[in-house]
Amino acid sequence: MAKYDTLVELWKRAIETHPDRPLFGTKSPSTEAGEGQWRWTTYLEFGRAVDKLRASFHQLGIGKADKIAIIANNRVEWAVACYAAYGIGAAFVPMYEAQASKEWEYILHDASVKCVLVATDAIAKKVAGFELHELRHVISLDPGTVAVPAGDRQIHRYAELLRTSETFEAINPDPNDIASLIYTSGTTGQPKGVMLTHRNLSTNVNSCMEFLPMTQEDRSLSFLPWAHVFGQTAELHMFIATGASMALAESVEKIIPNLAEVKPTVLVSVPRIFNRIYTAVQAQIAAKPGFIRQAVKSALATRQKQRDGESIGVALLLT
Repeated sequence: MAKYDTLVELWKRAIETHPDRPLFGTKSPSTEAGEGQWRWTTYLEFGRAVDKLRASFHQLGIGKADKIAIIANNRVEWAVACYAAYGIGAAFVPMYEAQASKEWEYILHDASVKCVLVATDAIAKKVAGFELHELRHVISLDPGTVAVPAGDRQIHRYAELLRTSETFEAINPDPNDIASLIYTSGTTGQPKGVMLTHRNLSTNVNSCMEFLPMTQEDRSLSFLPWAHVFGQTAELHMFIATGASMALAESVEKIIPNLAEVKPTVLVSVPRIFNRIYTAVQAQIAAKPGFIRQAVKSALATRQKQRDGESIGVALLLT
C-alpha cells in the first residue's frame, strides 16, 4: 500500500496511475426535456485542470506560503483549486457559502489571503468590496461574472484562467509546510484557524487507507462539506489516493434519489445523515406490500449472516 508524505505526491501518483478512471460525477440540471444526466470527469481531465490553474496562480504572482481561499460548496473546481494551491506551495483556506459575510471578511483578513475563489457573482462583488490590504485577486466560478478591476484588486473568471497556455511545474513541498487553514465555527468567539501541514493530512489519509481498504472500483456520493477536515480527508483526499470516484450530490434534499442513481459502495457521513437515510428507506419499505417487506427482511438477515461469517446455504426451487 502506497504511503504519502505530501498531498502533491498523492495527487501526482493518482493521475499517473488512474488517468482514464472516472473521478468526479456531476449531474446536469433537469429540464422539460427530461431528467439530468451524470457526467464523469476523469483523473487525467482533473490533472490537466489543476496544471492550468496552478500556472495561472503563478502568473498572478501567487507563490509559496501565500494563502488561497475558496467560498463554495463541494464542486469539481473546489478540488482543482486546492490541489493547484498545494502545487505552488500555498495554503488553502476553505469557507462555506452559507457563512455570514462578516465571517468571510474576518477569515480573509486573519489568514492574510492573497487570492479567493468564489461560487457566485454576488459573492464576488461582496468580497471585492471588503477593505482588505492583502487581497489582490477574486476568482469567480460564475460564468456570468465580468472580469474587471475592482479598486486595488482584480476580478477574474475561473474559466478564462483555465485557458492559459503557460505552464508551471508543481513543486514538492516539505511535509511540514502548511497545506490548509481550516477555521472553527466561532461559537465561543471569532473563528480560529487550525494550521494543518501536508504531513498532518497525508498521515490521516495513510491511516484511513490502512483501516478501510478501498480500490478504484469504489464510489461514493459526496455530500459532506470538504471545507470540514473530515469530509476533506476521509473522502476527497482518500478517494483520490485510491483511484476511487465521487459523485457530487445535487443537494441534501436529493441524497436519496441520488443514491439510487449513483449506487455508491462507500458513504462518508455523520450519524444525522445516516438516520435521515434510514428513516426514508424504512418509510418506503413500510409502504410496500407484505411479501416485499418480508423479502427485504430476509435479505437483511442473510446479509448479516454473511457479515458474521456464517454459511447461508443454497436454496433450490424445483418445478
